[in-house]
Amino acid sequence: MLVGEIFKFYREKNGISQSNLSKEICCKTYISRFEGGKVSISPDILSKLTERLGIDLNKEMKALHHIEQRLKDWDLAIIMQNSIQIEEIKKELESIPFIKASKYAVYYHLLTARYYLHKKMLPETKSIIEYAEKNFQRISDFEKSLLLHIKGMFCISTYRTTTSEDFREAVKILKQINIEEYKNEEYYYHLALGYHYARGKVLAYTYAQKANDYFIKTCNYLQAINAQTLMLMQFESENDIDFMELVESYMNLIHNCENLGDNEKKRILLNNLGVEFFKRKDFEQAAHYFKKSLFMTDHTSFYYLRRFYNYIESCSEGQLLNIENLLEEVKKGIALAKKHNSPIHLTLFNLLLLNCKKNRSGYYDYLAKVAIPQFASTNNVFYYEQYGKKLYKYYMELGQYEEAIELIQFFSDSGNQRDIPIETNQVKAELEWI
Repeated sequence: MLVGEIFKFYREKNGISQSNLSKEICCKTYISRFEGGKVSISPDILSKLTERLGIDLNKEMKALHHIEQRLKDWDLAIIMQNSIQIEEIKKELESIPFIKASKYAVYYHLLTARYYLHKKMLPETKSIIEYAEKNFQRISDFEKSLLLHIKGMFCISTYRTTTSEDFREAVKILKQINIEEYKNEEYYYHLALGYHYARGKVLAYTYAQKANDYFIKTCNYLQAINAQTLMLMQFESENDIDFMELVESYMNLIHNCENLGDNEKKRILLNNLGVEFFKRKDFEQAAHYFKKSLFMTDHTSFYYLRRFYNYIESCSEGQLLNIENLLEEVKKGIALAKKHNSPIHLTLFNLLLLNCKKNRSGYYDYLAKVAIPQFASTNNVFYYEQYGKKLYKYYMELGQYEEAIELIQFFSDSGNQRDIPIETNQVKAELEWI
């Protein structure tokens, strides 16, 4: 921003016309050319104009030259997840009145969207994305890549909560980024997340490894744990990695979380380790780690509901509780699902309830009429594949081949066709996407 633009900003802010500002100092045309950066101005006239506007020009110029560096600092603080620094710089930037009128306005708006993502304020993020796409037509290659990065992250954060977002869309968006201009290798982590949700395990692992290398190089150890967690989640069977080696890797990451004081990542890793045991039908060990994660989780949070379901599911599959206690816990789960207004978990606990009551016909009727359509419509891939497999086997067992074919057709029509007999885990592992 030129000095003249600072004057223009404060003149318009104070509702002063060019004629009134220039009165008895200089001509109106001179003010117009000065604000447009076409002419310089003498110190004497500059002093009089400054006094009339009531601004400290030296202070404003210092703030102007400071903006670019502080925006870069804010960007880095968000990447490093330094919450204290994030908030401090945010307040500092908000105190600069002309920042939205400066040449850094686009960068500032986009970083504000990135801030909202960090705070999980998704409606606010979406609003800025839409505003940027409508109003920011001429932006630098770096800003284009930053906007694409934010859009990709937003897509990852919302695809399972809306029917309008395709979970492959994040990859399509992020692949458009010009890394040579952007130079922010953190985006590899979000590209890995996109491939993970799109079931592209090889590429998910590849990009997670690139992200991990970047995080280690930049001493961003908390994000390195996220990248390493994502890498571990790409191993589906003991053909991919020795199970004890996998467990050891999880335990090492858990130990790193303890050293770094990050209890949330520790809770996630304990939950995910439980998933690995669950996939191998070691329900006792699965329940053990789910319970440890659950014990550390705030009872009022949505994560508690998710982890509580994982724990109860393991207890049910492994027959670790007597039927009376299991029914009591399932009813607690139903109450929690209602409290958190989570239709998916309400459905899952209702299925557990029907199973506990040995109501086989009611179970499969509910599965066909309520659960499968709900899982498909909300992009819950793991659940509709798992329960689709169960329903498919049930139809085949009863010789209801027409219903089995209709089920396959349903998956095809919903745009999510899979080979239904594939074995997948019901409980979902967790990731930090930010």
